[in-house]
Amino acid sequence: MNTLQVWGGIPAENGPQQVIDRFQEEHPDITVEYTRYINDDRGNVKLNTALQGGVDIDVFFTYGVPNLTMRVSSGLAADVGDLVRSTPELEMFLDTDDPKALIDGDEITALATTRIPQMVLFNDELRERAGIDLPQQWTFEEYLEAIRALAADGKYGTYVLPDLARIELGPNYRFTADGDSNFSHPAFLRHFDLAAELIREGVLYPWSQALARQLEAYQQNNFIAEDFGLWTTAPYSLRFLTDQEEYPHDFTVSAAPVPTLDGADWNTGEYGAFVQINSKSPKQEIAWEFSKFWLLHGGQDLIRAGYISLLGDIDDDQLLEGILGEDAEQFFDVDSFRRTLFEDQPRMHLDTELTAYTEITQKYEQQRDVCWLLERSPTKAIETVDKNAQALIDRFEED
Repeated sequence: MNTLQVWGGIPAENGPQQVIDRFQEEHPDITVEYTRYINDDRGNVKLNTALQGGVDIDVFFTYGVPNLTMRVSSGLAADVGDLVRSTPELEMFLDTDDPKALIDGDEITALATTRIPQMVLFNDELRERAGIDLPQQWTFEEYLEAIRALAADGKYGTYVLPDLARIELGPNYRFTADGDSNFSHPAFLRHFDLAAELIREGVLYPWSQALARQLEAYQQNNFIAEDFGLWTTAPYSLRFLTDQEEYPHDFTVSAAPVPTLDGADWNTGEYGAFVQINSKSPKQEIAWEFSKFWLLHGGQDLIRAGYISLLGDIDDDQLLEGILGEDAEQFFDVDSFRRTLFEDQPRMHLDTELTAYTEITQKYEQQRDVCWLLERSPTKAIETVDKNAQALIDRFEED
């Protein structure tokens, strides 16, 4: 009996176990054991340590490009390029113009399993109290009017602005066409500067509290507590809004698209939840069979986790029903979600220029934090990011 060890960030009961059960029905000679790790800093360190330490792991899922970069550059992921090229149903992963896989020459070391569009959620009670009509298409200036209108009576407009540079520049926005740092582009300073101004005005949630409460990982808590009335997030967050036992609330939620900026309309969401095979696994053949099954046949089961799979014969109504769950009308303006997630066809991205990606991310976040804590000017913070990013790029190129 072959036993396959799979590590992922989704709770088993939210889809993975159902995929595993169906895979085992088709492959009765293979047993799959699923280990859930929490997709936060501690959980990712746990997975990295396990992979580097030789723990029995065959397939693992990676969330976010910084984690992806580290695992690929460390040689932890097997090359599945030949396997993808020999599987016609996976042809989309060979597309280098709109990439959905991590491709380096002939090597492919990660395949995205889902698209993760961002959307703007409104607390309808607070939206209506502020006199805001639900937008179907809107500019960033209109977005600013909305969050300023929501910031009243001890509440804030929102937690954090959508990434202005990403909306304007799209994929690989950290790098120039020549591969140098692009942080001198005005969009990055505009983002830092405007956010700092809005924090100072009390429109954005105070960054000191955001860091103390780990809001980057637990934004749902403060949205449901009605600390702010607008939240930019992805479909996987919607499960919190139907869990009345853990997150009781009595308001409905509607969806709007990410605003456009000077005509630019890149969605700040991405292709993600990458499936990878451990380069040290002695069971790579059956690991590939499982990975392929997940990609081609897992979509229906993974809807409950808010995952919009890239493959699989699932129509928009099925996806919407799966993402919003039972009794959707009790919690959501369903039509607004259908329009925002499917009819608007948001433009996704995948960064493929990964030079010093993890290190640059750390430098960026350090300067972002001191800027939004109002301890350093936006100009100085961005200049420091640009200088540090260029130094890191130069160092990696020398190596």
